[in-house]
Amino acid sequence: MRNILSFCLAALLLASCQTVNVPPPHPLSFTRYQPIYLNVGKIEIVDAYKSPMRLPNVEYLIPISPSDAMHSWVHDRLHPAGGDKMLEVIIHDGSVIATPLPQPDGFFTASPDKRYDAKLDVEMRVYGGGAMSEASITATATRSITIPADVSLAQRDEILHHFIAGLMTSMNAELEKNIYRYFGSYIDYSKTP
Repeated sequence: MRNILSFCLAALLLASCQTVNVPPPHPLSFTRYQPIYLNVGKIEIVDAYKSPMRLPNVEYLIPISPSDAMHSWVHDRLHPAGGDKMLEVIIHDGSVIATPLPQPDGFFTASPDKRYDAKLDVEMRVYGGGAMSEASITATATRSITIPADVSLAQRDEILHHFIAGLMTSMNAELEKNIYRYFGSYIDYSKTP
C-alpha cells in the first residue's frame, strides 16, 4: 500500500512539473504593410531611450523590446528613394514597466501577478543641408496587460511577444497617418506598388 501511495505521489509530482511546449516567439515583421519610399538618401535611427536595466523596467528581459520592434518597423516600412536629405528616427521612450499586483491567499492561483505597461514614443525629422529639420512628426503608443501567475515562462514570453506586436499595430497606424499627412512632399509615390 505504501509503495502504491508513493508511486501515485511521484506520478502526481511529475505531472505537475511538466511544461507546456510553446514554440519560441517569431521575430516581428512589418513586410505585410506597403513600404513607404521617402525622398531621402539615408535613414538613421537614434536610440535616445536608455533602459535603466533594473526593475520595475523589464524591456531588457522580454522577448522583444519596443525599441527593437521599432528598429524592425523602420527597416521593413521605410525605404530611402535617394536624394541629399536625411531622415532621423528618434526613439525617445521604449519602456516596459512591471508592477506587482496583490495576490489572494492560497498556494495555486490563476490571478494576475503583474501588470505590464509599455510605452513607445518616436519622433521623425527630415534634414536638408542645414542644422534645423525641415519637417517633423511624432507618435506615441501605449498598452497595458496583466498575466496570470500560473503560466509557464514560455507562455509568458509568448504573451509578451503578442503584447509588443499589439503596441506596434497602434504605432504603425499612428506613424503611417502622420507620415502621409505631414511628410507628403517627401514621399516618392512613383515607387509605390
